[in-house]
Amino acid sequence: MNSSRWLASTMAVFCLARIASAEEAVYPNKPINVVIGSSAGSAVEFETRVISEAFVKRGWPALLADLRPGAMGGIGATAVYRAKPDGYTLLFSPASPMVFNPVTHKTLTYDPLKMTPVILVGEQPLVLVTRGDFPGKTLEDLVAYAKANPGKTYYSSPGIGGGNHMSTLLLAKYTGMDVKHVPFQGAGPAVQALLRGEVDFAIISMSSLLTWYRDGKLKFLAIGSKQRSGDAPEVPTFRELGYPEEFVLTAWRVLVGPPEMPAPIAGTLNKMINTIYEDPDVRERFRKLGVEAGGGTPQDVGAMLKREAATWERVARENNIEKE
Repeated sequence: MNSSRWLASTMAVFCLARIASAEEAVYPNKPINVVIGSSAGSAVEFETRVISEAFVKRGWPALLADLRPGAMGGIGATAVYRAKPDGYTLLFSPASPMVFNPVTHKTLTYDPLKMTPVILVGEQPLVLVTRGDFPGKTLEDLVAYAKANPGKTYYSSPGIGGGNHMSTLLLAKYTGMDVKHVPFQGAGPAVQALLRGEVDFAIISMSSLLTWYRDGKLKFLAIGSKQRSGDAPEVPTFRELGYPEEFVLTAWRVLVGPPEMPAPIAGTLNKMINTIYEDPDVRERFRKLGVEAGGGTPQDVGAMLKREAATWERVARENNIEKE
């Protein structure tokens, strides 16, 4: 190669590098695709909309919800896992794809712990709830009832191996209750079974139960948040009742990117979302959805995911949950 061709080639590479650097410097400069592993109308979709509208209000690019339901969120997680790690394809994920699928499936088409953590988007407490005519008012009453009726006390959940099911297994193991599982396809049918008195109790997200609780059709015995909830301030937390730290039981959502997404991109997204969470209106919109807005650093999310994975792997092992 003669010197003029070498110089031209070198300049071309230099210019491309400068262009790439400029694009990274102004990230994000176009809408961000947010993959959601559930159908239309989910809470996660509404939360994405709240964040997107807050972004646009500040002159930032919008978040575009990309619904990819199926396989307990695994289809959406796989799509993001295989995406280009440029910060324009993200996964808005509840716990199932990140920590429960790995303990209930023999093989996955993605590795949750290789995804790039961005931020804890939000969480809502799980609550221990009984049918309205349950003969007791406290968690201690439920434990005593179950022990007096071994194998004859039933609980519902939205499905085998999900957070609600696994949380109840954790409770049963800790208390020594012998209870029977009645799984359903989704939270709605699981709650209806409680309302009809077909099962005795469940552990389900509080926001989906408040109407019936306030009408006296269901009873709350304990809540999985760190502090009591303003929506049901009379209900004690598991921690208040002497249960260990692992009984901080919440339905959380995180934002993660593909593996090897650059740390500056994750950091930029993290700062943007933490900024909008300083807006009381944004936090109030989340609260109306029954969700406490999150925050923190990418490192916080990464550490949380590792803790959660270890906890539920142990629960699955102790309860002989077989991988399918």
